[in-house]
Amino acid sequence: MIRGILALLTSKGKRALASSVLWFSIYALSGIAMMLLVLKMLDLIMTEQDISLYVYWRALVLLLLLRGISSTIGDLRKHFAGFDLNYELREKIINRLKSFSLGFYTNERLGEISTVIHRDVDNMVMVVGHLCPRMLSDFIVSAVIITALLIVNVKMGLLMILILPAALLILILGNKRGTKLEAENGNRLADMISLFVEYVKGIPLLKAFSISKKIDEKLEKATVNFGESSKELSRYKARQLSRYGFFVDLSYGVMAITGAVFVFSGKLALMTYFLYIIVSKEVYKPFNAMETYWMNYLSVTDSYCRIKKILDAPIIEEPDKPLQPSGSDIEFRNVGFSYEKDEFAMRNVSFKAPANTLTALVGESGSGKTTVTNLLLRFWDIENGSIQIGGTDIRSMSYDDLLDSVSIVMQNVQLFADTIEGNIRLGNADATDEEIIRAAQKARIHDFIMTLPQGYKTVIGENGATLSGGQRQRISIARAFLKDAPILVLDEFTSSIDPGNEVLIQEAITDLIKNRTVLVIAHHLNTIRSADQILVFRKGEIVERGSHKELLKREGYYKKLFKAQTILHE
Repeated sequence: MIRGILALLTSKGKRALASSVLWFSIYALSGIAMMLLVLKMLDLIMTEQDISLYVYWRALVLLLLLRGISSTIGDLRKHFAGFDLNYELREKIINRLKSFSLGFYTNERLGEISTVIHRDVDNMVMVVGHLCPRMLSDFIVSAVIITALLIVNVKMGLLMILILPAALLILILGNKRGTKLEAENGNRLADMISLFVEYVKGIPLLKAFSISKKIDEKLEKATVNFGESSKELSRYKARQLSRYGFFVDLSYGVMAITGAVFVFSGKLALMTYFLYIIVSKEVYKPFNAMETYWMNYLSVTDSYCRIKKILDAPIIEEPDKPLQPSGSDIEFRNVGFSYEKDEFAMRNVSFKAPANTLTALVGESGSGKTTVTNLLLRFWDIENGSIQIGGTDIRSMSYDDLLDSVSIVMQNVQLFADTIEGNIRLGNADATDEEIIRAAQKARIHDFIMTLPQGYKTVIGENGATLSGGQRQRISIARAFLKDAPILVLDEFTSSIDPGNEVLIQEAITDLIKNRTVLVIAHHLNTIRSADQILVFRKGEIVERGSHKELLKREGYYKKLFKAQTILHE
């Protein structure tokens, strides 16, 4: 794990960490040197030797200055190492999250991802930026002192460290159980956070239905479970640390008592005894701090495992030599795909959407319409067959190029707690203000924006909470205009829009689809009468294809769906 953490640091971060350890070692050694000087001065005074103490006082002042300087530099360097890891880790995780297929987010808990980004990264930063430099420097200093004291008096040196191995063995034997409890506690925390996120997002719905009590009970149970696992983990740590602390204290006690016996029997000089009694405290310092190190080790091990789970998870592979498509036509060739075993499966789906045409995907819920667009965008990867854009397999394209070539206008619009301008600019980060305004004008949202007190600088709240559904939809259309991609994917975007907004949206979409290859997921069949081709999906297969008129003549599944909707709306 330590090697893995160090590998996450940049070369500057590693140098900063090594530098902080060096300076903290100097800080500790200068403190010990000050104690030795004081002991020497006391010895001179007690033996009444006629010698000036001026040189010792000057040395003490210099050591005091060195101690202050080394502490300041060590603190600065350790924080630099911590900031380096913080930046590198969060950047790697965010970039990794953007590279996963949509399947990753289907299988992972939102609360666990949130825990990784916040708590787990902070745990790692705490170790590198705070604990690691102090711990390493303390052990380096302890090793130096043990060596020196063994040279001064072998018996006292051995007595000083005699019982320490037994204390360390207690912590080592407790690692497996402690790591298991820490992992269980982390999982229960992720469960609780996931439920809290769902609860907060669903408060309006929960207020409207009586099942909110069941959700409350579920949330309460998750909170209680986390509380119980936290208590069990705390009790285990307390037991282990109390045993460990007892053996460390016993080690010092054995040395102090035996050393006193040596002094009274004339086998050890009094000043040498004082040397061991005082300086050995610095030897035990890292061992006394091992209680904190051990607890943090358990916590960080769990955090490290969760972070590695994300960093090592499979991503959408980039080709070694990305190819560029020669057009914007779309072709599915014998595509097969399934989400999970024994669930929905797409079998041998083949169709071609020529450039600058509109292809509508229709069928009952769960028939495979949305799956087509998800596979086109590589939110999931197909199991067999191929998907091509402009004659190029999408797996041979750079993923960024693939996403750049497709604009999406979905029924459920995702907006961010940002300004209107910021939300539109997602379509093109380098767009000028004039280009954003033109995109908004084409999306028929500009006039509304200008009625707002701050215009394009108006902050719209989380997911556009201050806007109507139609206004949110037109902002997403403005994004698509700004992106200006050759391929456009449309969900049934007017199904829950009021008539006034629907007219504006239809006008904007009519402009948007010009000179683009368009895939429309259609729920209302009346809206796709003019489609160049209609693909009818049923249970993951295309059962019919053709124009609206052609399909009505066939007396097939499409006509059955069309009649059912016509009767429903009469």
